[in-house]
Amino acid sequence: MIKLVLSDIDGTITDSRRVLSSSASEQIRKAQDAGVIVSLVSGNVIPVMYTFRTYLGMKAPLFAENGGAMIDDNITQFFSMDRPRAFFRDLEKSRLAKGIMTNQWRLCSMGFEPVGPVEQEILQLTARYNVEITNSGFSWHILNVGQNKGFALHYLMERYDLRPDEVLVIGDNFNDIPMFIEGVRKAVPANAEEELKKRADYIARSGYGDGSAEILSSLESF
Repeated sequence: MIKLVLSDIDGTITDSRRVLSSSASEQIRKAQDAGVIVSLVSGNVIPVMYTFRTYLGMKAPLFAENGGAMIDDNITQFFSMDRPRAFFRDLEKSRLAKGIMTNQWRLCSMGFEPVGPVEQEILQLTARYNVEITNSGFSWHILNVGQNKGFALHYLMERYDLRPDEVLVIGDNFNDIPMFIEGVRKAVPANAEEELKKRADYIARSGYGDGSAEILSSLESF
């Protein structure tokens, strides 16, 4: 029996334009009403997660910055900004990357867009600063080592004392892979990257938010 659902947001409960899916929103509320713990984890920032938690009426903690910060009744920051900021400043100074608007609200990561085909060059520099890079499909993120969506998943499992087989994770892109751990149930919308489809127990017939609504409406089958 699924007791916890942890889902990505962009491309998972939205459409391709990042517009929130009404069908996914409805199924989130129905799952909560049925007693399932539903949480969201995103590369986006705490103000965005606050909005989701407030206007979707979500009760569980939500996670920003790929699991680096959490909002429930208060804001918890799990990782430091020092290394991501220093690395980003180096990239910016070297004209390898430019920042994104949400950096002004970030607590422990930095978002960027590569300036030209320099992704491999950027990745090669990460060891110097002991940081990690992930790509959500919508933007690139500089993270502390160990800061990922798997961290958020393990936090929730410990907090609610859950076994892996009581958990369902939903995602569509490469930065969702850390929460596709052994033992948990894994589902993806039809638009998901092939790497995630290979790891999934269930692939929805529909893509984006409609696919996640399909998944959430069938929790008893997991």
